Amino acid sequence: MGSWEEQVRKFLQEEEEEDDELFFVLVPAIVPFLAEEKVAVHTSSLPGALKVKEILEGHPSWCKVEFRMEPEIFRATSNFLRRENLLRDTRCVAAEEQLGMFMYMLSHNASNQKLQKAFQHSGETIHRKITEVFDIIPALTHRFVKLPSSII
Repeated sequence: MGSWEEQVRKFLQEEEEEDDELFFVLVPAIVPFLAEEKVAVHTSSLPGALKVKEILEGHPSWCKVEFRMEPEIFRATSNFLRRENLLRDTRCVAAEEQLGMFMYMLSHNASNQKLQKAFQHSGETIHRKITEVFDIIPALTHRFVKLPSSII
């Protein structure tokens, strides 16, 4: 019986020594990252909501370039989506900005990274908002697209 207990004790002692060795290897590798200062990624002086506002209030050709729509149509579309409860303002992103991100993405074939830079939101927020706009497309299709009647 003593032999089994000695083997268990020896095994546990070896495990503890291996853990200590791992500790002495990992800590020096991690320490520089702990002291590293975080740097803000979203540093533009123009957050997304103000960017959309500036585009809509700027020269009409700018809105056509950025969103492929005239400002009046963009406003009417965002108002319609809000009124029909298809797109809602959230704490951080208004319906206009959500539509702006979506239209900018389509107009410029923009990646999530480009949208993050342009609208100053995290990749997760961009992904979530673009997905929400994509999700309303079927409702818009049923409402506005009329399929041709079949010819018999």
